[in-house]
Amino acid sequence: MQCQEGVLKAPYQYSLIQKYIFNDLPLIAMNVARIGAQTPGMACEIADGEKHFVTIGFGPMNWLLITPDVPAPGGFSVFDEVDIGDKEMPESEGDILLYFSSGYPKLNRELAKIVQELFGNKGELIEDVEVEGGEHSNLAAVKSQVLIEDPNFLDQAQSSFLSTHRFPFKDETSTDLPQHRYNYQTDNESGDYILTFDKNPSTLEEHSESLSQAAKSRGLFFIPSLELLTSLRMGGIRMGSLAINARWKGY
Repeated sequence: MQCQEGVLKAPYQYSLIQKYIFNDLPLIAMNVARIGAQTPGMACEIADGEKHFVTIGFGPMNWLLITPDVPAPGGFSVFDEVDIGDKEMPESEGDILLYFSSGYPKLNRELAKIVQELFGNKGELIEDVEVEGGEHSNLAAVKSQVLIEDPNFLDQAQSSFLSTHRFPFKDETSTDLPQHRYNYQTDNESGDYILTFDKNPSTLEEHSESLSQAAKSRGLFFIPSLELLTSLRMGGIRMGSLAINARWKGY
């Protein structure tokens, strides 16, 4: 088994991070998962040789719905609201994470647009952050900390967990956990956007609750191995407006 490319590999110069939530998720979870699982393959076709990666993550409720008999290890559940100092930090959000990275922001946007069209009106884009450069830990050097290798969870081998935190200011929190740290800027705000990796979601929750200042938004996602993604792509049912169909061949 092997992990998704964007877990141990450093990002390219330009990245785009998106989080979606879905109406009627219990009814369409498998179809959402199949679209996500097919995205890396679709991206390879569109990129046409350009260096890139797309990392796919699944939120706690989404993963529970599509794999009720294959629980993720470590107590994978939504982060509850918590007080950091005199500020309330919201619970974690997101049913699916899309992490695009390449040498061209236009390519990232093109790939994201295709996925958004496939999700249709069932998907609500709740976070959309374009970043450049950044500071990145060498995750390959600490892969034993990042990737699941537990004999009790063989199906999840080479999978990982990722948390996201968006701060409309500079985050001063120090940590030994491996991260991708970015500065972002929109028309309305600027600050830090940080992705933190670990093989245990409880470790990520402890980190989140130990922040020096409250994040404006946060998320928690399971990053399945390539083999798990393949099983999602091959399995599942077709349902309603999220059915996989010949639209893939048009891109």
